[in-house]
Amino acid sequence: MLTTGSKFCFGSAALLVVLAVMYGWTSGGVDWGLFPSHLGDLYFQMLGAVTLGWRGAVGDQLGYTVLLSGAVGMTGIGSVLVALRDADAEALAEVAGTARPPAYRLPFSPNFWAPVSAFALGAMILGLVVGKALFLLGVALLIVAAFEWAMQAWADRATGDPAVNAKLRNRIMNPLEIPLLGIIGIGFVAIAFSRILLATSKLGAVWITIAAAAIIFLLFVLVAAVPKATRGVLSAAVVVAAVAVLAAGISAAAVGERNFEHHETEAGGGESHDAGTGAATTGEQAPTTTAATHSGG
Repeated sequence: MLTTGSKFCFGSAALLVVLAVMYGWTSGGVDWGLFPSHLGDLYFQMLGAVTLGWRGAVGDQLGYTVLLSGAVGMTGIGSVLVALRDADAEALAEVAGTARPPAYRLPFSPNFWAPVSAFALGAMILGLVVGKALFLLGVALLIVAAFEWAMQAWADRATGDPAVNAKLRNRIMNPLEIPLLGIIGIGFVAIAFSRILLATSKLGAVWITIAAAAIIFLLFVLVAAVPKATRGVLSAAVVVAAVAVLAAGISAAAVGERNFEHHETEAGGGESHDAGTGAATTGEQAPTTTAATHSGG
């Protein structure tokens, strides 16, 4: 017997399969100009999207695969809901072998992975139109969000003590999260600052570097001087700095890089133009001798 939640999942999976087949037909998998004179060839081409490419083409393979993957995922979720009977109380009591269902406590830790997953799905859909890089970024973000979400759901229900649950999660995830976040943070700062320095003049880049180093130094001096500063204050300062660097990096990328002038010297001396002064300097040229010998009668 299908439960209410499983009906929704199985219905969504069927809709995704239909959309995948239609997308395969309309994205280059079928030549509709064959109708009605070559129905046999048209029928063979239409079989491609239905048979997963076994008996024909499927058009755009990336979009077709994404839609079918969504159908497989919804089918798996629906199967889990059928097995768990939508967390029905009587079914839980029967499995637990008790007269009444076990007590259930709602998760207590904040969960922001749902909007992150929604953002990742949006990036994947937009990447189908914009480019492969954005699509792959969405896939990677969705995988990370799914893993983090699963670990948080497990930790929230591990024991009845929130502090113990937090320690269990941190013991498993901190060795993975801290190095990964460090690498991402270093790369983010390096890329953003490179855009900023390349968009300004040579002297401006020097002053920006000095100012950034001074701000970082003063920030750490402040942290050392006020050791009792709350974690929320430090987190807010880091978030503000990250947003500022991101905004400056995006603005600098929109402006573009400054013009770089290169010294060009002709072979054998020639003239070399100084990019800073614009003066032309004439170097020594190798002597060229043309000898013509005429013999008279």
